[in-house]
Amino acid sequence: MKSKYRYIVPNGITFISLTCGILSIMLAATYQLEVAGMLILVSYVLDLLDGATARRLQASSAFGLQLDSLVDMVSLGTAPAILVFMHLQANGINSGWVWLFVVLVPLGGAFRLARFNLLPPKEGGERDSMGLTITSAGATLALAVLADISIEAEYLPDVLFIFLMGLLFVLMVSKIPFPSFFWIFASVRQSAALVVLFVLSLLVTTFFTAWFFWQNVYLGFSLLRAGYKTWR
Repeated sequence: MKSKYRYIVPNGITFISLTCGILSIMLAATYQLEVAGMLILVSYVLDLLDGATARRLQASSAFGLQLDSLVDMVSLGTAPAILVFMHLQANGINSGWVWLFVVLVPLGGAFRLARFNLLPPKEGGERDSMGLTITSAGATLALAVLADISIEAEYLPDVLFIFLMGLLFVLMVSKIPFPSFFWIFASVRQSAALVVLFVLSLLVTTFFTAWFFWQNVYLGFSLLRAGYKTWR
């Protein structure tokens, strides 16, 4: 008989992710943006681990699914939106457009999560997700802020943050297929090549700028891939 305590591990990881999200919001509110952004990225990594751990331990459950969605809404939907808002506030940007687009991020994330929870389980080798996941959107926003503050010169014009939030909202509510993280690193050779490319990019830029760049490569690749499948 399988122990019921196996559920503690993946759910525990999810609660740690929630803690990171809450702390991120609190730190962003006091303009400690770098630490707040890094906590969002920790939540992003933990979100990958809790699902993988649940599958490995055969500890997937309806409770875990709902808990994961609620935590994602806080840690990778609300926290990144607040991080961007406070970053723009720190730069003296406080127009009504900023408020509107900041609100769009958690709204798009909530829509994406609700739709995901109603979809049937993936079958066989199905790896794509319908619409950009809230985790990828949240990580992209956190990386944008961290990349911007990791170098002395302005990396991203403030207006691009507004454009990015609007784009991510559209991608989350869309039906565009996005490949999963595990599909990208499906083979050892492919994983090794990606790691080498990432390391090489660190020779010319900062860690967060490099990660942000490759995150955008992922988004661009996904859109080109979806367009190719549609029109071929």
